Amino acid sequence: MPKKPTTKRASKSSRRKTQQQTHWAKHWLTRIIVVFITAAAVSHYWPQLRSLTDVSNYSSARAINGTAELQIALARAGFSPGSIDGASGAQTQAALLAYQTSHGLPRSGAFDADTAQLLQIQEPVFTTRRLGTADFAAVGRKPQSWRARGELDRMRYNSLLEMVAEQAQCDPDYIASLNPGINWHQLDTGNNVRIPHVPPFRVQQAAAYIQITLAKRTLRVFSADHRLLFHCPVSIARRVDKRPSGELRVKVRVDQPNYTFNPAILTGTAQREGITQKFIIQPGPNNPVGTVWIGLNLPSYGIHGTPEPEKVGRTESSGCFRLANWNAQTLLDAVHVNMPIYVEP
Repeated sequence: MPKKPTTKRASKSSRRKTQQQTHWAKHWLTRIIVVFITAAAVSHYWPQLRSLTDVSNYSSARAINGTAELQIALARAGFSPGSIDGASGAQTQAALLAYQTSHGLPRSGAFDADTAQLLQIQEPVFTTRRLGTADFAAVGRKPQSWRARGELDRMRYNSLLEMVAEQAQCDPDYIASLNPGINWHQLDTGNNVRIPHVPPFRVQQAAAYIQITLAKRTLRVFSADHRLLFHCPVSIARRVDKRPSGELRVKVRVDQPNYTFNPAILTGTAQREGITQKFIIQPGPNNPVGTVWIGLNLPSYGIHGTPEPEKVGRTESSGCFRLANWNAQTLLDAVHVNMPIYVEP
């Protein structure tokens, strides 16, 4: 018995298979395109999304009221206004501009409606700090000369007010204004002081390079894809010929450094005090380079802390880049050896 023809059946089956394959190819192609578009959108709007997520995590987040709260919110977000003092000025404006740049907002440098909608503050804004035995042990007498500094076992805080202010990232005068009834020379263990609640900031993403702008006296940290991760004010060299420019590199990272007094470098001080030999000044917050030394590939140059954080960006250095100790600690945590530093005019 002859077999029935199968050509048409095979042809129809083949067409159905081809149509199914084409359908699935289009289906997966569409899904891939959607994934790429979504990834691109998330990448582009990530700063805004991150901030919205941060706000939603805190049910107590609310609108910012006043300059002090604005400075506290900026400092918490990694855009340091310098020492918090409750007064609006150039450093607060620079921090606002950095925040706006990082979050894709209009770059007004003012606390405008767009910025206020995104940048909010979480309670508690202020907190109470109870002084303990360790706090009093962290304070010591203020040395009156460079030679006297070299005789101390540690460069401690010079007063309780200085210690409380620095650890709260504040100007001492602002801390005093928050505690009008306190005699800072008669405090004892167990006494309470009121301070802003500003935890130390740490950069969460991988940092790729540092940018220092001399004219603006700002230091910024960026990721490999040029996202602004951290901003703070910086002091630069008093003499123009002492200000480095171009590309530098991180050579060494030191937490709690000591300091070598070299009469060949600090010639004026050495002559006034009759110092002829090098000596070591021990670590501490009042060490001449503060609590951090980030050495650069340019001999004798570094990025470091300072004993007077409220003066950063307002006074000038002998040559190095000077930060408030708390910002220097943030930077130390973010940088790595051989990281590039681009110094711009």
